[in-house]
Amino acid sequence: MNLTRIQYFLSLAKTLNFSETARICGMSQPALSKAIRKLEEELGGALLRREGRLTHLTPLGRAMAERLGEVEQARRRAEATAKR
Repeated sequence: MNLTRIQYFLSLAKTLNFSETARICGMSQPALSKAIRKLEEELGGALLRREGRLTHLTPLGRAMAERLGEVEQARRRAEATAKR
């Protein structure tokens, strides 16, 4: 599982907007969509449900947002420890 894809997903889980998340992450919206699809394939299910312009987290997406948020926090703590 790629840490960059996790960061993209966590950002998207906060905004629930592909265009805004792509802008925040400094990438194109199609590239973001591709990264999220790849993460969904790795996890074995849909993380988001798209209904026109509305985007919602699926039950798996909500669970993964919580767990992957813990991974991101651990990454940041490890990075801080390494810098000390």
